[in-house]
Amino acid sequence: MNKWVRLTGWIFVWAVCLFFVQSGIRKLAGLEQMIVMFHDLGYPDWFRIAVGLLEIAGAVLLALPRSTVYAAGGLGVLMIGAVISEAAAGRVFESLLPGQWLIVLALIAFQRIRARTKKNS
Repeated sequence: MNKWVRLTGWIFVWAVCLFFVQSGIRKLAGLEQMIVMFHDLGYPDWFRIAVGLLEIAGAVLLALPRSTVYAAGGLGVLMIGAVISEAAAGRVFESLLPGQWLIVLALIAFQRIRARTKKNS
């Protein structure tokens, strides 16, 4: 694979990692917006903290080549939960953003699986 294509792919992955790190930090920092959002969805404070920790851990693992696929899957599960939670609360428009991140994570996982398959064959 062309080294520039690989480099561009990893820059994209790192940008996604940065998004999830900042998202997790916002939840852990207890920003008013995050507290209100989780309470509006009916979740307790500990759940906001757990989601923040999982987002940061997922971002770190997403950056590591051997765990990228697994991290994308784990973060994808979080995004599915976010879509369902937002839609169940009647906030359909707000469910679009985690849905878009779910697609991005699926593309990252697909690309990594494809790269591994080509490397092993």
